[in-house]
Amino acid sequence: MNRLDNLLARLATRAVRRYLVGADQRWVFEQPPQGWMPPRLERTSLYLHVPFCRNFCPYCPYTKIPFNIALVEPYTRAAIAEVDWWADAIGPAEITSVYIGGGTPTLALDSVTSVLRRVRERFRVTGDVCIETNPADVDNETVKQLHDADVALVSLGVQSFHPRHLAMLGRGYLPHVAERALALLAESGFASINVDLMFALPGQTVGDVTADLARATQLGASQLTTYPLFTFPYSSVGKYRRLSAVGMPDLRTRRAHYRDISRWCAQQGFERVSVWGFKQGAVPRYSSVTRDGYIGIGPGAGSHLPDGFVLNTFDFNSWIDAERAGRTAVALRMAFAGQMSGWWWLYWRLYDTRIPLDDLDEVLGQDAPKARWWLRAVEQAGLAVRRQRGYVELTEPGAFWPHLAQNHFALNYVNTVWTQARREPWPQAVSI
Repeated sequence: MNRLDNLLARLATRAVRRYLVGADQRWVFEQPPQGWMPPRLERTSLYLHVPFCRNFCPYCPYTKIPFNIALVEPYTRAAIAEVDWWADAIGPAEITSVYIGGGTPTLALDSVTSVLRRVRERFRVTGDVCIETNPADVDNETVKQLHDADVALVSLGVQSFHPRHLAMLGRGYLPHVAERALALLAESGFASINVDLMFALPGQTVGDVTADLARATQLGASQLTTYPLFTFPYSSVGKYRRLSAVGMPDLRTRRAHYRDISRWCAQQGFERVSVWGFKQGAVPRYSSVTRDGYIGIGPGAGSHLPDGFVLNTFDFNSWIDAERAGRTAVALRMAFAGQMSGWWWLYWRLYDTRIPLDDLDEVLGQDAPKARWWLRAVEQAGLAVRRQRGYVELTEPGAFWPHLAQNHFALNYVNTVWTQARREPWPQAVSI
């Protein structure tokens, strides 16, 4: 994209944001004001970030550090202290789901268990506990510890069952390792097993993708989450691409792969449950993102509160120091103005591919008519259909286009904020 294209894209983005949300919304993450505290909450979700990794995948943008057993104990103490800080701040809220990501959380399951114990002591946990893991880190002891921690939903980051694609992604294991891990998890009595698979990889064919889907299903996956290779300038995939002359897939390739994934899943009885996700049967849906609100524990963890977003410092040592000193690890905050919270809710309902029309007035207030106008336009374009149970559902083409919007808006915002937050433990401000 040249400079003129960048300028036009920025102007279009500003115009859309101003039209939808209004002029009062400041699109800036900045240090929270002195004495800032989150609002009291009756219910929310919780995200626990475990930053330890043995193998750094070049495409991964998340906060991570090399696994070092000596760092697990200080991490655990700091995470427990942060749980206490949030409990004191928001009250003994109901926690409707717990999501544990990383990094590779299963590298530090004793730590995870200790933090979960404190979460249950300070909050009312009523929802499922969900965790990510890596094929190379799954064995019988891992399964036992997950059950001991009352984990119900597990996501296995397979990405591909083809050796050449795993090598390109820097995954560090061969297909039989992923197959063994998935089979073990599937036979171990968890409520749902999700498998992450990537499509539109360099040199990947539609046949490769559908073969991966079939293999995951044969081995017991109850949900399939498929997504293309996202890149961020601050992640090492940029360096990898320069070294290997790998280009990102074009729109036509992504569209063709997505269409065939959708067709294959429909033929095999998998129901679309998000832009990327498909599940089979009555198992609980596994989702890493579609919570209406959550508090974040750990370095680089974010929180979605009724009045805005906050982000912890990304620097591990700075996060540890903040918790030791008894102060908040929140480094950046973007406050909500007007109906920003409602529009964010609608964004995630589009991600879910189902928008409950009866909720628009309550969530969006005076902006509800504007939202209805946009939804009617989406219907008229053939990107959605209205269902009898009072909701609009995206069609297969309609489900694909939020992916492009996510690339342009959400991932661009992530890239901007994450780049600065990785450079400075306590940035002054970041405009998006």
